[in-house]
Amino acid sequence: MIPAKVGVMVPTFNRPDLLRSCVLQLAAQSRAPDVICVHQNGHPQSYQWAIEDLRSASRLVWLHTPQKIDQHQWYAVPLRHLLGIGCTHFFWADHDDLYLRDHVARGLDDLKGHDFSVSRQCGLLFTRAADFRYAHEVAFTSHAPGGMCSTMCFNRRFAEQLLEDISADTTHQYTDNVLAHVTMPRFRCHLSDRRTCIYHSHEGSVTSHGWLDKAFQ
Repeated sequence: MIPAKVGVMVPTFNRPDLLRSCVLQLAAQSRAPDVICVHQNGHPQSYQWAIEDLRSASRLVWLHTPQKIDQHQWYAVPLRHLLGIGCTHFFWADHDDLYLRDHVARGLDDLKGHDFSVSRQCGLLFTRAADFRYAHEVAFTSHAPGGMCSTMCFNRRFAEQLLEDISADTTHQYTDNVLAHVTMPRFRCHLSDRRTCIYHSHEGSVTSHGWLDKAFQ
């Protein structure tokens, strides 16, 4: 058996504070990823300084696109890099969410019998200027793949097809919709019950507003 080479792709835009927290959480995993690939876009000034002092078992890769680009390229750029360096397993990570210690290890367990895994179970953290709320366990129903996008992980075959699909897409606004409606139907996909992630709704979050009120009832 070829040992797994785990890559995490982390797109980031205008939030060096959240990015640093995200990378620290990924580096502290019970099964540390082999590569954490960060892709900053949308600003000519790089904020690689936010993570360049960190030392961990994971290799940190920084990719910077100075101009603002469409969402598909947020993910296509780091995914292409991780494929190019031979990763076998891939984790989708948004810079604003929280990752519990066994996030990578339990995702890899799901992939032993499947090409792709996503979980509906997660914690929910809501923060605003002078307020926060937290729910320990909720069923996340706001993202197209059937669970929370930051819980998604997949094998190399799925990653190769996903890159092809998002590179060719001209009809979907959000990349997770391409993944859900174009890529997922072709593979063995698993709706997991692992709770390894906390969805963070903060100023600037736009995709879950309609779901939040129901989640805290």
